[in-house]
Amino acid sequence: MVEKIIFLDVDGVLNYMSYRNANTANIDPSKVEMLSHICIKTQAKVVITSSWRGSETYTPQIYHILRKILKEHNIPVLGDAPYINAKFAASINPKKSYTLNEAGDISFEPCTGRGAEVAKYIKDNGITQFVILDDEDWDWVYYGLDKHWCRPIYYDKQYGGLQPEHIEKAIRLLSN
Repeated sequence: MVEKIIFLDVDGVLNYMSYRNANTANIDPSKVEMLSHICIKTQAKVVITSSWRGSETYTPQIYHILRKILKEHNIPVLGDAPYINAKFAASINPKKSYTLNEAGDISFEPCTGRGAEVAKYIKDNGITQFVILDDEDWDWVYYGLDKHWCRPIYYDKQYGGLQPEHIEKAIRLLSN
């Protein structure tokens, strides 16, 4: 049977700017229920791509909270995407204040960052059915993954995180 994979970011997907809950590290349970619905409807499994993973040598406490919440909601997690450090393609001026649009336009050197991590996982595991739930553009077009990208928004106070239109698109992508 072919694996159906949800590549999961957390910030902007399961949490968002205006939601606060210290017990869940600001993960909104209603967003987790939406993710669970996708998994149940499509038999998809999760691969975590979020920075909440930490690094190859350090796993932060919030990662353990995330895994506990996913387990409590019966969301099947296969594991994490491989770690490939991001390297910016252009020089970033640490003294400059970037707008959200400018920051969103910063790209990465080829074969680095989250886009490379997802592409590697797909290639190494022969994945053909997948969706990427991420609020940031990790050069998805460069890797040919943009059509599989559902982009929730972190900074929207009213419509932050997963929304019904993301659920519909994810189910459609995983059911083809």
